[in-house]
Amino acid sequence: MFTITRDVTRLLFALNFYLLAKTLGIEFELESEYVVLGSILLFGPLFCGWFCPFGASSYFMTRIGNALFPKLQFTIPQPYDRWLRHTKYILLAFFLYLFISQGVNYFGEHMEMYKANAFSWNYIKLKHWAVLFIPLFIPGFFCKYMCFQKAGYNIINRLLTVTKIKRNPETCIGCRKCDRLCPMEISISKHDTVRGEDCLGCYNCLDNDSCPAKARSLSLVVFGKEINHIYFSIGAISLYFVATYLVLFVFKW
Repeated sequence: MFTITRDVTRLLFALNFYLLAKTLGIEFELESEYVVLGSILLFGPLFCGWFCPFGASSYFMTRIGNALFPKLQFTIPQPYDRWLRHTKYILLAFFLYLFISQGVNYFGEHMEMYKANAFSWNYIKLKHWAVLFIPLFIPGFFCKYMCFQKAGYNIINRLLTVTKIKRNPETCIGCRKCDRLCPMEISISKHDTVRGEDCLGCYNCLDNDSCPAKARSLSLVVFGKEINHIYFSIGAISLYFVATYLVLFVFKW
């Protein structure tokens, strides 16, 4: 039920952006930068794993790729994967420069930033290929290597750790199933805590069938206290939708 709820939420945001807005030209705003930033500060990386239309679309394209082209799936090997993940931090520095130099209002029409020069404009064009085509063969390509916003969220989650995934090394049996379930290929079994290391907040690693019943070595920690990830997700989703409705349709920010 947890996975279905998460994937239905992902599908809603993916279809709203790519089907309604981009394909049919029907603009129905489901995202406010005020709410996105607030969610990152309050709920950690949950936005990336549940509400981001690009991350959600990439997720479904990966699922389609696994079904249609199982023999063509490719994972970038180490150490190249680790090196390439730094690309999004370089992109973050570049776009922060554009924000400042162009006087762009992040909470306003920040799309103007992408029109600043040829590189930023081509980034937008490549972005859609990285979300809709490349994940058919390389899972999570955009989120791992190109999303400069994810780089920024990682930094925020490192500096202001509200949520983190905690591993109990005393009960962990080293089966590494959590590693295999992680869409960002984080080596969870080698960390005592995961916070800001590209975690999407999807909580695949916390699902009931991820950690062996006798081990139950992983838990979600929020504001220093362990909390059930299902209850936390339901509460965060509810608050996100309520906040989005108030900001966009009541206060009209």
